[in-house]
Amino acid sequence: MELDYDFMIADLPTVFAGLPNTLLLTAWSLLFAVTLALTLGTVILTGVPVLTQVVIALNTFIKGVPLAVQLLFCYYGMPLLCRWLDGLGVYHHDPRHIPYFWAAVAALACNFGAYLTDVVVSSVRAIDHGQIECAHALGMTRWQTIRRVIVPQGAVIALPGFTNYVIWLLKGTALASLINVSELLIAAQLSAADGYEYLEAYIDAALIYWAVCAGLECAMTKLERRVGTYRRQDVRQAAAISAHGADADDTSSGPSIPSTEPISAVRGATFAHDRAETPTPQPIGA
Repeated sequence: MELDYDFMIADLPTVFAGLPNTLLLTAWSLLFAVTLALTLGTVILTGVPVLTQVVIALNTFIKGVPLAVQLLFCYYGMPLLCRWLDGLGVYHHDPRHIPYFWAAVAALACNFGAYLTDVVVSSVRAIDHGQIECAHALGMTRWQTIRRVIVPQGAVIALPGFTNYVIWLLKGTALASLINVSELLIAAQLSAADGYEYLEAYIDAALIYWAVCAGLECAMTKLERRVGTYRRQDVRQAAAISAHGADADDTSSGPSIPSTEPISAVRGATFAHDRAETPTPQPIGA
């Protein structure tokens, strides 16, 4: 058996035509997944007695169920939901046009939102609690502390893990073909149906998936390097302040000299310890 390279080249545009639906499915799923992760993560971090345990149990259950099972559950549950909404007068149910695209979005968003919840919780917990206490001591309100201290640092810490899950989500959209949602893999299957040249079509699909994931990873790597520039600046500023303190100890017999370090350097020293390493997301139940 030999590969039909002429078919692979000619079929590449046909398979590529399914990429817009894949990207659209990824974008909507990511939007709802981030919303779900922020909501569940906030509940866990606030520590509401009963609600926190319920959210942790729900999050663990979602992560324990395979994505294919969740897709099939939403596939068969979507007609029931449409009929229920039709009974309320909110949605006009047409049995011939059931929105299975949104069933796939719901399954993907729930599945990856559960994993992103771990990223949110672990990133916020990686911030030194002393910084939050300092913000309160400076007179910041709770909202100001979240906006100026927690969110900026938490976003930087969560970026590597978030990148991995976005790439994972993009590849996970291929399972949407189980419920007949048109995307890249479906386009490859349909294009190969006439000549039964499925291997060639799947190779085309694999190349397109690889190219998109590589481009996304490259863009996120550049963003991480840009953020890492500020991390390195903080470390250098902290080292400068430490050296200045050592020099001050050596000349303690003389008159005290007030520090001339800029305020930004002091702030850099405060946050350098927490930005030095990016923690690996741990299960929230641990």
